[in-house]
Amino acid sequence: MFLLTLDSDEKVLWQVALGMGLVVILVVIALLTLLHRLVRDIDDSVDSLWTVTKRLAQNTTGLYQLAGTASVLRALREELIGHDRLLSEDR
Repeated sequence: MFLLTLDSDEKVLWQVALGMGLVVILVVIALLTLLHRLVRDIDDSVDSLWTVTKRLAQNTTGLYQLAGTASVLRALREELIGHDRLLSEDR
């Protein structure tokens, strides 16, 4: 009933306003879809990074055992040098 009292210019303005509202709604839907995809991509990347860091942590748990390796290798080298001297003296 209210539309019947509007003249044609007012009807056109209302249609333009409704059309602009529809365009705004479509743009918001597109941006939210883009944001959702971006967040999902970031989440997948974080999951991948978490997996890699867990594997790295598993691979480095035994590094403390390497602390004494240098001294053991020095002692082994000295022992081998001693054996080499003994074997070379017998010739």
